[in-house]
Amino acid sequence: MISAFAGTGEVFQTLLNYGDLENQQNTPWYQHKNLGLIFNHAGYRTFWLDNQERASRSDVFALSSHIFTHAFYTSAPYHTYDSLLIDLFKEKVQPRLSNKNFILFHLIGNHLGYAERFPKAFAKFTPADIPYQGLHVQDEKDKQIVADYVNSLYYTDYILSEIFKLFENKDAVIIYLSDHAQDIFESNQTYGHRCSSFGVEIPFVIYVSDLFKQKHPEKLKQLAQAVHKPFMSDDLIHTLLPLVGIHTKDNLESKDLLSSRFDTTRVRKVCAGVEYFKRSHSH
Repeated sequence: MISAFAGTGEVFQTLLNYGDLENQQNTPWYQHKNLGLIFNHAGYRTFWLDNQERASRSDVFALSSHIFTHAFYTSAPYHTYDSLLIDLFKEKVQPRLSNKNFILFHLIGNHLGYAERFPKAFAKFTPADIPYQGLHVQDEKDKQIVADYVNSLYYTDYILSEIFKLFENKDAVIIYLSDHAQDIFESNQTYGHRCSSFGVEIPFVIYVSDLFKQKHPEKLKQLAQAVHKPFMSDDLIHTLLPLVGIHTKDNLESKDLLSSRFDTTRVRKVCAGVEYFKRSHSH
């Protein structure tokens, strides 16, 4: 799984709508139908919870979030831990849930600076715990940056487990992905956002509750056969909507990961032009 770009703002122009690599030159992102709008039309109550952006901005996040029935932002993005999103959900969203809900959690996740992304209780890994073979680290400071990054991932795993718990007794499907990755001393002696393989290879997890498994056995089979297919996040909408039974005229089976007609030969170009080649993970 890869992202279409290596930066948040660019990724969000194709992540939640029908904009993608193939059509983004022809149609501006804001003219595409997006997930908030479609779920609203399908009778869902829609919620956007954000710990990365500010409500006052006028950009892709603000324009996307205001289409949702409810948009909630934490008080001080970049300076608050993602556990605030769990609190926000319990306080603002839980009382407003209907029988059909689409909820988006926008985490700050593992953005720079990594040391600020996790509470002290989650400082589990030290440089002594981490194998540095293959990384271009030069000194102890670099090694500490890697350790901080790993701890931020450890904390994100905890946040995800807390989100899963919120829906464990519901008929729920939870999709987790990163907007982009970080190149952590992998290409050279620097770290952060980069249009390299390392900068676009992202986690992509589809978690389903026990009740979902009982109610939708055929969907489980579809998910199982999709695991090893090559995918890019700009096609997320083509997979997410059919998964929950919503079909629109813009949906393409060739871009639906769960369809037998999914195109596994699609040329994946990242950052508007560089063809992506899968790295060998021999190291």
